[in-house]
Amino acid sequence: MAIQINIENRIFLVPEADDPCDFWTSYFTKLKSELGQENAKMIWLITWKSNGSTSCTTSPNFNKWLHKNNLDVSNMATRTIADISEIGGNIFGLGKNLTKILSIGVPVILAVVLVGIIVLLRNTSKNADLSDVAMLTPAGRGLKLLGK
Repeated sequence: MAIQINIENRIFLVPEADDPCDFWTSYFTKLKSELGQENAKMIWLITWKSNGSTSCTTSPNFNKWLHKNNLDVSNMATRTIADISEIGGNIFGLGKNLTKILSIGVPVILAVVLVGIIVLLRNTSKNADLSDVAMLTPAGRGLKLLGK
């Protein structure tokens, strides 16, 4: 829950660790509009140091916002987690494109394999005679052995 402070008749809602990331960004925007960029940056960083939410630093969007506003608050571990989650998002985006390709490609490949099997069976059946067909049954194999 945010803490409300009053400074020179200006009201600021200071975020706590359990507040959402959007609240932290709006807090910075309010500071910047009231106090200027440099003062807002300093106050925001001091507030973040005491109340900062580590769950926000794992969000790629929040990290982009931090970078855009020249705020560096994350450590290496949380940056890595954010980068991994962004990579995961890119992989899932690739997966969406792959499903479109696979929905067309798999039936085409199956059709080509089926045609290949039919051509192979047709070519082998051209040269087959009745004794070859008899060899497919157990009784036909027995006759072949007796004939030798």
